[in-house]
Amino acid sequence: ARAAAAAFEAALAASVPPPVIAANRMQVSQLQATNVLGQNTPLIAQFEAQYGEYWAQDAAAMYSYAGQSASASKVTPFQKAPQVTNPSGQVAQSAAVSTATANSTSTNTTKALQSLAQPASSSTTATKAATTAASTTSTDPLSEIWFLL
Repeated sequence: ARAAAAAFEAALAASVPPPVIAANRMQVSQLQATNVLGQNTPLIAQFEAQYGEYWAQDAAAMYSYAGQSASASKVTPFQKAPQVTNPSGQVAQSAAVSTATANSTSTNTTKALQSLAQPASSSTTATKAATTAASTTSTDPLSEIWFLL
């Protein structure tokens, strides 16, 4: 923004001020109005040449301004963002998930087979516990009344 502002200031300083141009044009108009016998023709030519120089000076200032503002308004391109991911990461993730699933499946299968094998041995233990509990209970008639109430 500062470069664009500096370019504008330079162009404004290099161009001919509008009041000077207006004074030139007014002088030419007055000379043409009083040029009855052609006596003002050399002065009119001189002011017209001066006006042409104003145009050349203003055109050069604007051409310079256009170049400076174009270079000032160029946007510097962004740098490419650094790569923060691993391109083969999805493949590695998929392989890890497959391995974890396979390990989980084999572990669950082993546990299921072990639990299927244990009920036969635990049922014999439960039967022994039930018979032991039944044999230790008393056959007191009063204890039976409590169950009826």
